[in-house]
Amino acid sequence: MDISTTLAAISTAKEFAALVIGRKIDSAVTDKAIELQNSIIALQSGLLEMQSQIQTLKNKNDELENKLSVVRNWEIEENENELFSPADGVYVMAPKVDSRLVWYCTNCWKNKEKSILQRIAQDYGGTTYECSACNSKIYDHSDYASIGV
Repeated sequence: MDISTTLAAISTAKEFAALVIGRKIDSAVTDKAIELQNSIIALQSGLLEMQSQIQTLKNKNDELENKLSVVRNWEIEENENELFSPADGVYVMAPKVDSRLVWYCTNCWKNKEKSILQRIAQDYGGTTYECSACNSKIYDHSDYASIGV
């Protein structure tokens, strides 16, 4: 029996108790009917409180399931990417399949954020990449501009 059905049954019992109280019956029966009605009211109040607690627990459960989903999705991301060194002393996060595909900022990665490093400059010494989220810069000295002849 769910809470709604229980509340309906209690309401019916409460109405019956009120009917008995309204009738001219001896005082012992009336006293018991009043006692029954008070018990029913207390039970009804308790059930409403339980219903509220159940809803709160359902909401908390949904919230935890969402957090778990985020954690699981990040674990998938971590399994699909790895620390990659495009040049000596330079480290980025990159897809395991093709590390040239895209580079992610390692600073943002440790905060569980994927921020793509953008090339902002290239000269004869190498290429500078910048993270738009945290403004970290890396300098890839192996990727320099070629001299045009």
